[in-house]
Amino acid sequence: MLQKILERISQKSGVHDLAGVLASGISGADLNSLLLEVFRLKTDKMQPADVLEAYRTNRFVQPAEVDTIDFQEFTLNALKLSRAAGFQPIQLSPVSPLGACSVVATAHQHKIISATRGTEVTADATNVLALESAVRRMKTNFPQSPLHFSTTHRHVRAQEIPDVPGFSAHFTILGLTSAGRDTGSFSFEKESLLRHVRFYRTYFKETLQIEPLKIRLKALDRPGEINRVFEAVSTYLQEMEPELPVEIIPSTAAEQGYYQHLQFKIVIAGPDGREIEIADGGFTDWTQQLSGFRKERFLISGLGLEMLFKGLMRVDKVDEG
Repeated sequence: MLQKILERISQKSGVHDLAGVLASGISGADLNSLLLEVFRLKTDKMQPADVLEAYRTNRFVQPAEVDTIDFQEFTLNALKLSRAAGFQPIQLSPVSPLGACSVVATAHQHKIISATRGTEVTADATNVLALESAVRRMKTNFPQSPLHFSTTHRHVRAQEIPDVPGFSAHFTILGLTSAGRDTGSFSFEKESLLRHVRFYRTYFKETLQIEPLKIRLKALDRPGEINRVFEAVSTYLQEMEPELPVEIIPSTAAEQGYYQHLQFKIVIAGPDGREIEIADGGFTDWTQQLSGFRKERFLISGLGLEMLFKGLMRVDKVDEG
């Protein structure tokens, strides 16, 4: 479908492979100037009624379906707890550099709202925290002391959303990242994963009074290779938190191209007793790609705060009824 649209536009303009010409044949600054003028010309033709109709029908601009004050307090509490757990909170910009997700990760650019001036609407805050981590660590010559960041951020994503209550085109997440370097014996990997897991356990158990059922660890093995990172991290986690149930799931890297070595999930019981994978994380090579330093290590994790909040509010309403 997209290819047919592009071909139609090229035929209408008289320029063969117009998208390719705009992407490669002119500089980024010239493309930006062109797009700015295109949008100005389009808005010059618009009437207030057109803007109102767009507001009514465009799923990306609809207000969130949460109580503003309650949700802001809920978000702030999570951020405060992350700071207490050693994650430095950062307030990110609403926009990111163009390619922040698709260049270093596996997200397709079609799922991102690309913008002018070399930016895109932020679709994943952990990618931006990878950029911030790389910049700071490069300035200080990649110290052994790791950086732990946290943020709450409203994401906008352009993919189709399921017709399920609670899902929307924009939503707030809590993102945690840990950036460090290989110091031997997988020390960074073990200690950073333990820090993330302990935060989530404390948050659910002490703040929300929800007892996490278990940690689900998925091994992302490569054929013919021993997954030493997974072996070291999973053993360390069970030694440090012997009372926390850990479920080990064998898998392969081919099944999960987003993370490396392992993926972890925090599992809780839903209102109906079914298991819910409420938080997700894993190791990536993003800071290696960004800095060009192969000893860099990076762990990310995220929690859908808004979905969690909506779920808790539904439970409260049921209990009140």
